[in-house]
Amino acid sequence: MIEREASIRIYNELLGAKGSKGKLVRVASEGFFEVAIDYQDGPHTTLLPIASTVIVAAEPEVVVAELDGVERGAI
Repeated sequence: MIEREASIRIYNELLGAKGSKGKLVRVASEGFFEVAIDYQDGPHTTLLPIASTVIVAAEPEVVVAELDGVERGAI
């Protein structure tokens, strides 16, 4: 799950955003992502429709290697 204030990449055809850097401000119940998108003069807050916007976490997930023969939760 992408948390509030997380760094994200924004893809939105209407805006012409193809991996633009930004931060997720909130997911509005009205069907919009509220994001702060980075432009040359600084971040600008905007509402983007969820139906036509993809947001991707800017940082990859931490992958934890599983060990053979070790059960989770075992002490």
